[in-house]
Amino acid sequence: MVLLFMLFVLFLKTSCIYSWLPRKCVMYIVEDLAFLASCSEKTNTAICDHITDINEDLHGLPTNLQSLCIQLDSDIHYAVILAPGSFSNFSSLEYLKITGCFSKISPDAFAGLLNLTSLRLESNTKGCCEASVEFSGLTSLKNLYLSQYSLILMAQNVFDSIPQLEILSISNACLKDLSEVLCRLKNVKSLKLFYLSDTDLNVLQFPNCSFFNTSDSQTPTVYNIEKIDLYLGSVKHIDEGALKVFGNLWDLGFGGFLRDLSLMGVNHIYSLTFSVDVLNIDELCYAAKLYSIKFIFVSYTTINFPATPTNISKDCKEVVGIHLYQYVYNAFKIDSIFHIFSNLSKLTVHSYVLRSNDFKSVCLSFPQSVKQLSIMSLMSNVIGKIISHQFFCFKNLESLDLYSTNISSIEDFSFTGLDKLKDLNLCRNKLSRIYQDTFSGLYELMFLDLQENPLIQIESNSFGHLTNLHTLLLGDLHYPPNISQIKLRLSDIFGRIPYNLSNVFISSGMRPMQLMFGDVTLNRSLHLQIKGQYVTVEDCDSPLLTSVVTLQINAEYVLCGKDFIGKYVKSVVKLEFISVFSDNIGDLSVINELVHLTKLKLENIDLSKQPNVQIMFHNLTKLLTLMLTNCRIFFLDGSLTKDLKALTGLVFTTQSYVNILQNFVEHLTSLKELRIYGIHLHCSCDDAWLVSWVKDNKQVQVIMFNPTMKELQCVTENGIDFVNFVHFVQDNCSFHIEFVLFASTSAFLYLFIFVALSYRLAGQYIKPLYHISRGWFREAVHKDGKQQYRYDVFVSYSSKDECWVMEELLPNLEQRGPPFLRLCLHSRDFQLGQDIVENITDSIYASRRTLCLVSRNYIHSSWCSLEMQLGTYRLQVEQRDILILVFLENIPSRLLSCHHRLARLVKTRTYLDWPLDPEMHKAFWERLWNKLSTDKYNSSL
Repeated sequence: MVLLFMLFVLFLKTSCIYSWLPRKCVMYIVEDLAFLASCSEKTNTAICDHITDINEDLHGLPTNLQSLCIQLDSDIHYAVILAPGSFSNFSSLEYLKITGCFSKISPDAFAGLLNLTSLRLESNTKGCCEASVEFSGLTSLKNLYLSQYSLILMAQNVFDSIPQLEILSISNACLKDLSEVLCRLKNVKSLKLFYLSDTDLNVLQFPNCSFFNTSDSQTPTVYNIEKIDLYLGSVKHIDEGALKVFGNLWDLGFGGFLRDLSLMGVNHIYSLTFSVDVLNIDELCYAAKLYSIKFIFVSYTTINFPATPTNISKDCKEVVGIHLYQYVYNAFKIDSIFHIFSNLSKLTVHSYVLRSNDFKSVCLSFPQSVKQLSIMSLMSNVIGKIISHQFFCFKNLESLDLYSTNISSIEDFSFTGLDKLKDLNLCRNKLSRIYQDTFSGLYELMFLDLQENPLIQIESNSFGHLTNLHTLLLGDLHYPPNISQIKLRLSDIFGRIPYNLSNVFISSGMRPMQLMFGDVTLNRSLHLQIKGQYVTVEDCDSPLLTSVVTLQINAEYVLCGKDFIGKYVKSVVKLEFISVFSDNIGDLSVINELVHLTKLKLENIDLSKQPNVQIMFHNLTKLLTLMLTNCRIFFLDGSLTKDLKALTGLVFTTQSYVNILQNFVEHLTSLKELRIYGIHLHCSCDDAWLVSWVKDNKQVQVIMFNPTMKELQCVTENGIDFVNFVHFVQDNCSFHIEFVLFASTSAFLYLFIFVALSYRLAGQYIKPLYHISRGWFREAVHKDGKQQYRYDVFVSYSSKDECWVMEELLPNLEQRGPPFLRLCLHSRDFQLGQDIVENITDSIYASRRTLCLVSRNYIHSSWCSLEMQLGTYRLQVEQRDILILVFLENIPSRLLSCHHRLARLVKTRTYLDWPLDPEMHKAFWERLWNKLSTDKYNSSL
């Protein structure tokens, strides 16, 4: 009764319906999960989304966390309160990021975070967060980032309680006056970097806090900050000396006039960023000299060069980098830049019409000025054409950016003279042909970008000069329409593929392409990207493919013969395959041979048509990230994930109906995050396990989201109606599952009690009943037909009497005939490996008769007793003369009385005695043989 009561209580407990509690926090121990937020770049990190209560939602996280990133629920963030000691359990925390706005932050909210070195508070609301913040207790804090938190609500000494503060960054703090910041920094002596960005701040007033209101005429104290970056809006008013307390600025950005700089009161500006309508170069150079400016970034509509630039150039001689961005396209003579700025190492000219001959003019007129230049960016200009030896004097140039400059042709030897050039960007131009001498002289070039050029011809050995090339981005190839398939041989365009080649991108746009890599072995691992309508590879055994560690495919398929190219890139670590649900992609099960894979992404692939999809991910024991994006598959079960024990991140996106079986996650012991987007579930209890698994799992964050619905839904049996999946599980599955568990447990208990009692009360009759029933069944089966026996006699004897059996019994029965008798002996005929009881039973029922050789050894043998017992059962069932007793020696009645079954047989059945007189042996064998052989003869008739 007590046991039944406990079962009833268990039933009541398990029958309770739990609500869906989504996991809001997920732990990360690894760093390489590209599909996650930037917080996962830190080790031993917990990322928590949709937080509504700090204490409740963070409950259960490890107390030894080093990094914690929190995002408040955007719908109710205004009602979230940060209570005192909210993070006191995480004393080991070093990095804390909170995105969202609290309605209130208690003064001791960060108490206990003695090891915290970095704190980021970022509001995601419109306008500024009105919650006041205090930082008391953060004795180890070095980095503080505030974004969209109203600074005016914080105490005047808000930063004084952070004794080791080195980096302070403030963005969009809804400032009305710069002194709101300056006055709060007056006692911060440890600050090394101060960053302020507020585009709405357009008035700079002299600090009016009491710290600066000195009664004497001494100069106000200058802040001892190593690096100060200020990015302001269009400044409309500046009080004289408004920024004097800073002394020097590292980077200043603002919109206004250069003459306003003199009012700010600063001494030096390392980098100046500003925008004006009319740029006067003489004013710019004057400011550069006055404030020792090194880098200038300026946007303007019109530029005015001085009539006598030689005098002005002296003021600009300290400038080493300049970026000119014009709002409207105008013709521009680039030599005027070198006339003014003679020591440039970095030059960017944006949105101009540049003439090719101007560069030659620069070389002839200002060879010494050009000599210093190491980086030149001419992106988004209009150049049109690059002529031969155009850059012959740019000897020290290392990077040349010609992105989107409308270049339609490049003459031979155009880049001659660029002996140190390492990076060349020709992306998004109008180049159609590459010739043998197009890149002549670029022996040190490491990076070449030719993407988004309508290339229709690449001559042989065009890249032969690029012996040091590391990266080649080639495409899109736009061969003439009459060429049905674009053919590209890397060994042809290179002549000899550079040994240091490590990154190759080849694209034919929406055209089919045939690739040949050539017989070359690389010194480095190769990152290979292929894009096209469909791609075939001719030399699949190329040693170049064995160097591929990253393979990205964006095509219907990439085949080597009839095989997916993955079969030939055994060393690949990261594989991405984006298709268009093509039926000709080959057998992707070869992916299971890529045992070094750590990241795998498959997109737009019909996995339901893959014959071996169950083994596709087998052997991938190193895989960390798996992304199945918009892949068609109907079942997710444990056969897919059998070997994915190292997997930490899984993303599954689909628009089809999927059944997710419970064993799907059984082997994913290292999983940290499971994201399922766009999934459609059937309203079936087969998927009900998801609800309890998501609720109970402490290790994995599960995100299931359908962008067309606010909640996870399932389709009913009619295929039309949709209902809330969680509610369906609660109403239809949860109770039945627990009830079945209760019922089955109860049934098992009753069955166990019944069996135990039956065995206790009638155990001695159960075994005979089993054998009698079995014998009766056999007799019933063969009732209307002749029974086929394998043996004539089953001989039951003690192994100690085996000598008599072999010397007397066998010669006189088996070797005498016809007819010849077939005897079954346990030492000779029992089947090896079979249970001994089964052997005895099968042998008895496979023999016409059972012959028991009774001796003193026999009656003391438990196995012989069992054989006689089974023979007796058969005798009782079949009611035929099938049991024969032979006494090998005289046994007293007192010994027989202990064996009631044998004693009863002796009293009711005729038996034979083995005669002691040798002269009687012949008669004994004659009598026994006649009995056995006659039975066999009659059956044969």
